[in-house]
Amino acid sequence: MPDRPLETLTLREKLIEAEKLSRELIDHLERGFIPKAHELRRQARRANEPDHQDEIKDVTVRSMVDQVLHSDDYSRQLCQRAGQLLGAIESDVKTIFENG
Repeated sequence: MPDRPLETLTLREKLIEAEKLSRELIDHLERGFIPKAHELRRQARRANEPDHQDEIKDVTVRSMVDQVLHSDDYSRQLCQRAGQLLGAIESDVKTIFENG
């Protein structure tokens, strides 16, 4: 998001930024968070199988959990930024309709 406060951005700039942010969030979820979460699930299941318990160390699972949690934190930051931006857009649109 631009370094300028949301209040100083035009509606057009807010809409452009919202579109960029939504693309960034989609990309992050598709290429980052979801694959990491799926891999963690696969490894955790495999670690519980009697034939593979010694192959997958606890430290491996903990490391994967840490990666998923960091990815989740980033997802939440993006969502928070999007919420602020969309709230500002909503406010601008309401002002436009009220002032005609």
